[in-house]
Amino acid sequence: MQLIQVLLILGVVIVAVLAIRALPGDRSLALKRIIALLFVAAAVFAIIFPNALTQVAHFFGVGRGTDLLLYLLVIMTLFFAVSTIRAKARSDARVTDLARAVALFEARVVEAEAKRSADSSE
Repeated sequence: MQLIQVLLILGVVIVAVLAIRALPGDRSLALKRIIALLFVAAAVFAIIFPNALTQVAHFFGVGRGTDLLLYLLVIMTLFFAVSTIRAKARSDARVTDLARAVALFEARVVEAEAKRSADSSE
């Protein structure tokens, strides 16, 4: 095994571990971990056996394995962008709901204080 293969494998594993730890604890956490582990396994396999990637590329009608990786990278980047945009929209909606709830709560507090001061002045 060459040094570059060891470095690439270490890089893939480190990125996967960081991604798994950074994920929120929602219901799809197990699925995200499985996908991350499959990614690590595929990346390690492609690093150790680069010719196998070319054979897979030929199976799908792509000339070289590196071209297949580029196409997959473009698809995954678009998937990441869409996922990020959707997550931000959900977060913005939650912040809006929270701001509304706080505004209503504060209005009720101010109303109750005004009612108390009106009752005490009578």
